Amino acid sequence: MTQTPPSHILASFQVPAARPVQLDSEWSHGWRCDRAVISPADEPARAAWIARTMAKMRPAGVSVSRPIVSSDGRYSVSGWRARTFLSGHRAPRFDEIAMAALRISEALRDEEKPTFLQAPKKTGVWNEADVFAAAESAAFDADPTEWVRVSLPLDSVPRDDIADALTKAAELAAARGELSEPDQLVHGDVLGCLVFDGLADPVLTDLVPSWRPAGWPVALMVVDAMAWCNGSDALLKRWAHIPDFWELALRAALYRVMVHAILPHSRPEAWQGLSRVADVILAHAHHSTDVSPA
Repeated sequence: MTQTPPSHILASFQVPAARPVQLDSEWSHGWRCDRAVISPADEPARAAWIARTMAKMRPAGVSVSRPIVSSDGRYSVSGWRARTFLSGHRAPRFDEIAMAALRISEALRDEEKPTFLQAPKKTGVWNEADVFAAAESAAFDADPTEWVRVSLPLDSVPRDDIADALTKAAELAAARGELSEPDQLVHGDVLGCLVFDGLADPVLTDLVPSWRPAGWPVALMVVDAMAWCNGSDALLKRWAHIPDFWELALRAALYRVMVHAILPHSRPEAWQGLSRVADVILAHAHHSTDVSPA
């Protein structure tokens, strides 16, 4: 949905005279309407859950965009939702993002798993959100190959980068060990949903729920930052004290490699950076195995 919110939606969220201005991806490409950001809510139950959770979460040192209810008390109206606009821009402040991610995990620790947060069925008939969910499930699955089998035609000839990604996925999967930390509610995309305005606390613009160990958001952010945002390899060492970090980093790299392999229209130019990060993490895994006591 790319059209501007209609007038009755503006009225429902108490901004009837606003002139909508479209925002970037950190606000889900929603529309700023005075104090509100109005964006599509294709799944009302999910939108309501996100709104309720963001209304009550209090991560230390992180400002949260709070939901705006409609004039009749609803969190979504005719496929639209609203939340408060807070100023800021995305910035490569990766260590601050990592710290914020841990504080968000702590704030969400006691939340129950939402019923809608399930792996897609292994049919291969998926929308884009399902592809990402399938890739994440594969990263934590004992046998990720089943997810590949149902998503790629057996008689297809993949692009060179896709073929390389499938090979790399097998290497990453084989390098994984056991996790010791329990799953909990965490944020699945802090890098994409955190903005900064000078010295003020970072602003969380949205919640992307995931059910993984508390350190998962940091591991995923580090992989993304290194692959596509010029993040330093030193991020891996600086955050290696997090429980299960290297195991989560293997899974974060596997997740992104799987997305590259099974997402239709993935970009070949995105592969080089991701491949390099996967190799760095694999090198650490192999080194750790080599120096482990017998």
